[in-house]
Amino acid sequence: KGLFIFSIGLFKKVVIADSFAKWANAGFSAVENGAILNCLESWATSLSYTFQLYFDFSGYCDMAIGLGLLFGIVLPINFSSPYKALNIAAFWRNWHITLGRFLKEYLYIPLGGNQNLAYRQSRFYVALNNLLTLRNLFIVAFLSGVWHGAGWGFVIWGSLHGVAMVVHRIYMLLYKKLDSASLYVRFMQTRIYILLCWILTFNFINIAWVFFRAENIQGAVNLLQGMFFGSLVLPKSLESKLGALSEWGVEFGVMWIANVVKFESSIFMVIFLVAGFVITLFLRNSCEIVSNLRLRVYNATFCAILLSISLCYIGGNDYSAFLYFNF
Repeated sequence: KGLFIFSIGLFKKVVIADSFAKWANAGFSAVENGAILNCLESWATSLSYTFQLYFDFSGYCDMAIGLGLLFGIVLPINFSSPYKALNIAAFWRNWHITLGRFLKEYLYIPLGGNQNLAYRQSRFYVALNNLLTLRNLFIVAFLSGVWHGAGWGFVIWGSLHGVAMVVHRIYMLLYKKLDSASLYVRFMQTRIYILLCWILTFNFINIAWVFFRAENIQGAVNLLQGMFFGSLVLPKSLESKLGALSEWGVEFGVMWIANVVKFESSIFMVIFLVAGFVITLFLRNSCEIVSNLRLRVYNATFCAILLSISLCYIGGNDYSAFLYFNF
């Protein structure tokens, strides 16, 4: 099991994460130097980093767990499909689990945690209890950003997550007051509501990562400007087939992506982005796969293939160090 999960982690890092790194690095470098990318390029840049960090960090954790098992050491699970989360609290329960546990035990609880003033059956103490809990949630999220670094990007990232945790807590407090038979409570049980929750949570996480990654605040602002206010530009090669879209404001031209992707078409990037969503949202994570793993020929073959491909990529020029080595 140790070698199997190690091979998965190494493949995630050197094949998937480092492929996303090329596009993320090029895009962020452009906006940090004052460039304004169009809408598609901006979203491709932000999503590339979102998936780069996911596969880099999850690969790092898989490799650590795998190496530990090879030496008979069982390390705690630190990463459990966080992009499947339907709210920000669920995201933090599954992202960097050991850091979250540390902050809870040595910061959140000493600050008072959820408090316990409501037992006095007074509206004042109930309100005070809730306010102190909201304060504690924000402080913990804010300091988790400072833990990653003292730059303004990390401060803003931590503050955004702090505000999100506060908003989610208030939302849950209001939800508890709703009648279980109300129309909204019934709507919360539908697939549409679940989908909306995921879209809101994932996009918030993706936007917050922009500040986490950018070397300067202006670069982050430039990228967000392109994401939400940039023009919609498609490759020049599609103009003959989709030229009618120009009436709706769509432009055709040479895209920045074409200078980054080695192929003439940007389809390679699209495939990787689609694969990123499929892997993070619909497939079991590494620990779930290994938990029921049996020694079979096809498992050994799969492991050997992943290791072989990964070793080939390590020898290439696109290999980069683990992102979380910085923290």
